[in-house]
Amino acid sequence: MFPKHLSYIKLFFSFTKEIYFKKSIIYELTKRDFQAQYKGSYLGFFWTYIQPLLFILIIWGVLSLGFKLQKIENAPHSFWLIIGMIPWLYFSEVFVASTNVVQQFSFLIKKVDFSLGILPLVKIFSAFINHLVFIFLTILLGCFYGIYPSLYTIQIIYYIISMFFLLIGLGWITSSTSIFVKDINNIVTVLIQFGFWLTPIFWSISMIPEKFHWIIKLNPVYYIISGYRDTFIYGIPFWTKPLETLYFWVTVIVIVVIGAVVFRRLRPHFAEVI
Repeated sequence: MFPKHLSYIKLFFSFTKEIYFKKSIIYELTKRDFQAQYKGSYLGFFWTYIQPLLFILIIWGVLSLGFKLQKIENAPHSFWLIIGMIPWLYFSEVFVASTNVVQQFSFLIKKVDFSLGILPLVKIFSAFINHLVFIFLTILLGCFYGIYPSLYTIQIIYYIISMFFLLIGLGWITSSTSIFVKDINNIVTVLIQFGFWLTPIFWSISMIPEKFHWIIKLNPVYYIISGYRDTFIYGIPFWTKPLETLYFWVTVIVIVVIGAVVFRRLRPHFAEVI
């Protein structure tokens, strides 16, 4: 058992080393992917902000104007809502895009010296550029509401890294299996749709009986979204939630290990299908 666990550790460190030595390739692929998203569009990358902002505006209008919600969990409702939407939009975009990343870069499959395992990183970094802009706008909006950055704002780096690892593991699983099972794309789409409504993004977990809270907290994205709110609104450090933190990282490690094993075993057969 121990030697097997040791091989996983070696695999992780070899992957980390490969990221460092191939950082220039990752950068070029990320730049190409970012530019390709807006090629031929008059508004270009502005669509990245127009679509989510319109969506947030609609949800805000329904809840604030329709249901007359002004505050939620002792925070301005619109600010609370936006902070929940920002990590979800980033997560859902990367999760969906990573599912097709191997097929998108299929011309690299026959290159023996290229590790396809780094491809999910291309989607993570490509979408991260816009995510940073939204984080900056969130800080400005917080100042408008009188909620200013504090020392705890720095911990947003921790939650971003947490989301990176979660997305890498999920990306390895879906990108490798979707080549052989086309239904994976539809499954991911359904998970994103259901996940949005089942995750406390526009509603508070306090709205449901406490005995059901553990079910909601099984979703690792809940940890990240609540962490963003703890960072920008409440100033709560992540280490004050040891059980939730432990559960999240155990879940992420399991997902990353499964993803690494699945991707590694299916990698030799990619060329046979694509």
